[in-house]
Formats: sequence, structure tokens, C-alpha cells
Amino acid sequence: MPPLPEWGAQPVGALPVELREAAVASRHEALPERMKAISAVMLDTPHLDDPLGEGTGHDLDPLARYDMYDCLTFVEEVFALSLAGDPEHAAEVRLDLRYDGAEPEYVARRHFMELQWLPANIERGWLRDTTTEYGPTVRMERTVEPALWKNWAGRANFAMTDEQLPLGDMVLDVLTLDEAIAAAPNIRPGSMIAAVREDRSYKPIWITHVGLVFADEDGSRTLRHASRMKSSLRVRDHDLVWYLQKLQTYKNWKVAGIAVFEPIDAGPRAFAEPAGG
Repeated sequence: MPPLPEWGAQPVGALPVELREAAVASRHEALPERMKAISAVMLDTPHLDDPLGEGTGHDLDPLARYDMYDCLTFVEEVFALSLAGDPEHAAEVRLDLRYDGAEPEYVARRHFMELQWLPANIERGWLRDTTTEYGPTVRMERTVEPALWKNWAGRANFAMTDEQLPLGDMVLDVLTLDEAIAAAPNIRPGSMIAAVREDRSYKPIWITHVGLVFADEDGSRTLRHASRMKSSLRVRDHDLVWYLQKLQTYKNWKVAGIAVFEPIDAGPRAFAEPAGG
């Protein structure tokens, strides 16, 4: 395996002291507060598309890095550090979120949110779908068959055989943007929201962005995410209602709405007190 690139004085795959300290200091807080404290350390970290890999094989990017995130790797790392009983075990949670099977292999990575990542992590007990709790929803459904993969232009981006690509049903309950704006003050802190695009028959994807919702002191909601906006390619906060209104302006591939998911806390913080604290 090639050596990891350096970030400051430590490899990018090494858990930064600041993140470990935030996880330890918030260990007795409720899950949304742990997530908020941990993710605050990540604010202003630069955005990079697809920053993680397996360190070997097709994708030589490291299994973990803390110098750059995309929207999903940011969410995964916050979940991992917040849900692990000890921050030193966050890698175990991250790998369980990202991969099927015991080994982190490219073909075992959950590349597709609707067909792989979401169903697997709901089934494994990391998340629950709460979208329908916030208002009337529209159900999106699609069956992905081999012909779709053969005709999709994005197929070339995935180094897998036809047999290794996922097939089956995509099903998602979606809040329209108007319903989402009305529900925004009630979305529970710690929730992950997914921006869902309109269905296109030639695409096996709907979700193009994810982020985390936190509560402000005045009761309003903030979206913390690895932003892809050209003016702010970094982890940052946006007012949630402002962000949802921004989604209403998208023209080329319109946004159908959002889906909402909550991480499930496994139980009390069980790891030992740090030395001297």
C-alpha cells in the first residue's frame, strides 16, 4: 500500500486530536449534541469530490482522511465519531456504513444511495427514515434493471462488471420543497436530509446531496454540510430554509424535494474516562 499523504504533521488518515477531544468532551450529551460538537471541528474544511477509497486496487485514496470531505464522507465521519462507543473505534462504524462484507473492497462499497447505502444502513440499524413524520409525501419508485446500466452515461465511472452493479427497486418517500420549508423548524436536530432530484428514466440516482440539521438557540434550523456551491466549497453552515429555497431555483435537473433520516443511538457512552478527566 502506498504511504498516505501528509496533512500538517500527521497522515490524513490519523484521527486529529481536536476531533478526538470533541468526541470525548461530548460523550455524555444526547446524540444530536455530540454530532453538533464533533462536526463543529470540521467547519471550513475544504470540499473534495470522492476523497476516500480503499488505499489499494482501483481507488488508491485513503480509507479515512480529515483534511477534505464530500457531502457523504462528511456525514459518515460525523456519524462514525458520534455513534462509536470510543472515538478510537470510529473506523469500525465508518466501514460498516460504507461497505458490505468484512473487507473494505471497491466492489463492496455502497456506491449508490438509493439502491445500497440507505437500505443497508436502515436494515443494519444505523438510521431510520422519518420523512413521513413531517408532512404529506410523494412516493418515488423505480426498478433498476440491467438495461438501465448499459444505457447510462455515468456507467463508465464505476469499475465494476455488469454483474457487480446493483439491481432492484428504488423507493423513497419525499417531502416536496414547499412541504419541507413548512416543516423545517420541526425537523429534529441530528437528522440527515437528502436533496432528491426529479426522476429521470435514464438515471439510476435521485439523491445528489446530503447534510446534517442542527438547532440554533432561537429554535431555527441550520444545515451543516460539505457544500458544493462554487462560492463555498467547504464544510459550512447554511440556514435550512434558505437552503431549501435555493433548491427551488435549480433548473437543469429540478429538485423534487427532500428525504429525512435520523441516526439511531446504540446506547449510553460506554468508554472509559480519559486519564486525568
